[in-house]
Amino acid sequence: MRDDMFKVIVERPRWGANYAASPKLKRMSDADTKHIGLKRHARIGARVTKMLNENLAPLLRYLRRQRGRSWDVVFSEICDSLDTGSTVKMHVRQHIEDFVLTRISIGRCGEWMFEGQVLGRKGQWFRRRELFVDPRDGILKDMTVLEAMLATGQIEGKGGTQ
Repeated sequence: MRDDMFKVIVERPRWGANYAASPKLKRMSDADTKHIGLKRHARIGARVTKMLNENLAPLLRYLRRQRGRSWDVVFSEICDSLDTGSTVKMHVRQHIEDFVLTRISIGRCGEWMFEGQVLGRKGQWFRRRELFVDPRDGILKDMTVLEAMLATGQIEGKGGTQ
């Protein structure tokens, strides 16, 4: 992972506005207002407030290039450059789960589960991710591999699934 990945991901201007169009009290919707603070006026009068704007594309590109490698090695490389000493770096690390399905477990009957639900059940909704960590070998793989295994029934339990 690049040494300056933190700067590449985080250094992007925030979008939005934190100002009201006009500070004139006569243009306020409530005519009985005598005095209002600037921050409150900005919060009431602004159409859009400031939002964080992270450039997560470099992180996603890095994760895509790491397919076929052990997840433990990949995650330790990420942790080397994005340590927990900074709140912003920790926040960027939390975005990893937006791209990688990491906590897949194998149930009693051999079915693959995520957060207590069997993967591949009809009517089940999971947020779409591009990569997953195979619980059998710990390798980072493309999500199409998991979808193909679910479609062919290679990882379903041998009974007892409800």
